Amino acid sequence: MALARSLVLLAFLSTACTGAQSPTGECLGYACDEDGAKAMFWETTEAAYTPSDAARASLDAVFAKALEKMAKERGFTPDGFELARGNLKKFLSEVPEGADTLATEADNLQKGSSRLCPLFPFC
Repeated sequence: MALARSLVLLAFLSTACTGAQSPTGECLGYACDEDGAKAMFWETTEAAYTPSDAARASLDAVFAKALEKMAKERGFTPDGFELARGNLKKFLSEVPEGADTLATEADNLQKGSSRLCPLFPFC
């Protein structure tokens, strides 16, 4: 039993610590495509916030635009995913606390009026 747990842990660590690109060519542990990017956007967001319905709607629009930009600029690569996630984390860290400021800031990001723009692939 202990050997089985050790092997599972070893397998997890060998895939979790591989950097931006895993041996299977995945982007930060996600499939290098639109679905993988969308999953990464939401997981990154939900790790920092519990978005309200208004924030979810605003972020849906931001993420849709970001996915289009990633497709256009060939951003579905390990480097593209790493840059997009880092920029999303930067955006989320800059959202001030308050009554649903995430929705307001996401609207600004979508419009390109955020003080953080340009911020690949979001604006």
